[in-house]
Amino acid sequence: MTPKVKRLFIAVILVQIVFLLGIVGYRETILALGRTAVLQTVPVDPRDLFKGEHVILRYEITTLGNQIESGSKRYLLRGEINEGDTVYVAISNVDKDDFSLDVRTGGPTDRTDLFIKGRVIARKSGIATVEYGIEQYFVPEGRGLEIEQADDVKVRVKINRSGVAAIEELIVDDEVWQP
Repeated sequence: MTPKVKRLFIAVILVQIVFLLGIVGYRETILALGRTAVLQTVPVDPRDLFKGEHVILRYEITTLGNQIESGSKRYLLRGEINEGDTVYVAISNVDKDDFSLDVRTGGPTDRTDLFIKGRVIARKSGIATVEYGIEQYFVPEGRGLEIEQADDVKVRVKINRSGVAAIEELIVDDEVWQP
C-alpha cells in the first residue's frame, strides 16, 4: 500500500469516527441540556427480526386533528398542514388536569415556551399523523412484553431549543422502568 493510499484510508476512517461521535454527542447534548416533557404513549409491537427487541411507541400527539378534544386534552391545528410538512407542537400545561397542544407549520411563535418538532407522515380526512424521531425504544432481550402489557406507559423526553427530542426514560405504571 502506497503512503498516499494509506493516508486516504486513515482519513476515511477518521471521518467516519468523527461522524459517529458527532451523532452520539448531539443526542447526549439534548439529554444533558434539554427541557423535560412527559408524553403519554401507546406501545406497540415489541420485536423486529432485524433490529432486535424494541418497543414502537405511538404518542397521544402522534395523531392530530382539527380541534379534537379527548377528556381534558385539546389539539388545535393552525393553518393548512400537509403530508411531508414539518410541524411544531407547542406543549403547555395549563394546569395538571388541563393540557393543550398548539400545532403549526413554519416554526413556533416567539411566545412558545416548549415545543417538539415533528414531520407529518400522513394526512387523511382532517387527521395528521406525525413522527417525532422518538418512536422506537430498544430494550434488553425478553423485556419488551413488560412494556407492551403495561396499563400505563409514559415517556420522559428531553427537548432542545430546536424542538428535537430524545428519550430520557420510560415510566411504566407510574414507576421509572429499569432496563
